[in-house]
Amino acid sequence: MPLLKERIAIMRQVGTILCDNFGGSYAGFLSNFQRSRRGLGTALELVQTVVDTFPCFRDERSLGGHRVCFWKRAQILVAETWAAFFPVDPSAPHPLFPSRLGPCISELTMFADYRVPQILHHLGILVYPPLLQEKLRDGENVPPGSDEEISLRAASIIGVEHLRDEIGRLRGDDGRRECQEINSVLIDFYLWDLAKEIESGNDRVEGIECVEILPAHRTRSIWY
Repeated sequence: MPLLKERIAIMRQVGTILCDNFGGSYAGFLSNFQRSRRGLGTALELVQTVVDTFPCFRDERSLGGHRVCFWKRAQILVAETWAAFFPVDPSAPHPLFPSRLGPCISELTMFADYRVPQILHHLGILVYPPLLQEKLRDGENVPPGSDEEISLRAASIIGVEHLRDEIGRLRGDDGRRECQEINSVLIDFYLWDLAKEIESGNDRVEGIECVEILPAHRTRSIWY
C-alpha cells in the first residue's frame, strides 16, 4: 500500500486527539463543535475546526509567495457528514446544523484532487498546455507541491465555482436561500462519478464538443 507509514501516522494522530479531547469519537467532536458555537456552527466553520484541531488535515501549499489552502479531506469529511444526515424532508432542520441558517453548505468548494480536473478538461472547461498533456498520456508523475499540481487543483476549484454560477444563471437563481441547492459539493459529487464512467467507457457526454479524456494526473500524496 502506498504511503503506508504516513497513513498509519495519520490514523494514530486522529485517534489520539479524539481520545484525549472528544471521548474517542467523531460524534463527540461534532457535539463539542456545536456546543462551542451554541448550535449556530456552519459547515465552513466545521471545516476550519477540523483543520485547526487535526494537523494532518492542513492541506496547504505555497505558490508565488501566497499561501494556498485546499483543505480537500477536511471539506469532504464535512460534506459527506452533511450528506449522510441530510433530512428526508428538505424543509426540516439539518440534525448536525440545526440553526436557522442551516449548514450553509454552499460556502464549501469542490474537493481538489485528481478526478475532477480530468473531467473539466474533457468538457473544455480547463485547457491543458501541450507539455502537460504529454506527461499525462505518458503516465509521468506530477510531484506533490509542484507548480503543475497546485495549478491543476486550484484551477479545478475556480472552474467549478464558475460552473456553479453559470448553472445558477441559467436557472434564474437570484441568491435566495431556496435557490442555493446547486452548490460546489453536489457538482463535485456528480463530476467525480461522471469522470469514472466516461473513462471506463460506460458513459459519454452528448450535445457539446468534448476533447479526449486524458488520464488523471498521478501524484502520490496524503492529501487526496
